[in-house]
Amino acid sequence: MLESILLWPSLDGDEVSKAQHGCIDCLALMICAKLQVPASFKESSQNLGASRKTSNYGNAVSGNCALLYVITLLINDENAPVSASMLGSENSALEAPTILSFRVCMANVLISACQKISDSGKKTFAKKTVPRLIQAVEGIMHPDIRAACIQVLFSAVYHLKSAVLPYSSDLLNLSLKFLSRGSEKERMASAKLIASLMASEDVIVKSISGGLLEARSVLSSVSFSDSSHELQQICQKLLACITSP
Repeated sequence: MLESILLWPSLDGDEVSKAQHGCIDCLALMICAKLQVPASFKESSQNLGASRKTSNYGNAVSGNCALLYVITLLINDENAPVSASMLGSENSALEAPTILSFRVCMANVLISACQKISDSGKKTFAKKTVPRLIQAVEGIMHPDIRAACIQVLFSAVYHLKSAVLPYSSDLLNLSLKFLSRGSEKERMASAKLIASLMASEDVIVKSISGGLLEARSVLSSVSFSDSSHELQQICQKLLACITSP
């Protein structure tokens, strides 16, 4: 049902758009409910054996079909945006704008999940989402979907904080690649990702310190030559943060 509603044509602010925003949040909450461990679950598990507790929690995490579903539909260019069993074969030939809009909705689901996930689920959510997007984004054909993936990564850094530490260097390298050669949306999303990394906790800033020399070079180039005045200004501010003592 959620899938069907997200495929309806809509305009910003209309009733369909409002319903779609609700569907996005619903999918995000499904993801969060699977990943986070409620306090009641912890309390009820205190009297169980260690092996049983590990098994129950492991099954809850590994069975997160909603997260796998959303990521797959976002990053896979060849994957059908809908299942034939849900919509029927007569709906299999969807127009490209509809498919694109649907995939952007999947990115918004992940962004919403980043905002809603509890502290107990942040590390697992980051582990299951961030490296897969980093690996997949360069192979995605449509620049708007690549930009949407980078926006998800920006949200992950901003909301998940130290949970993204293992991936911080890869995130910086990815953002620098698309800042220097991506579309305007990709460049803007990449600049925001770099800003989020540089404004993160000290442990993350320290982990990306080895890439700041390259970042300085890329930011300097973009700040003088990019066609977007707004992006130039952002890069100039980031460059000032790197070069300041």
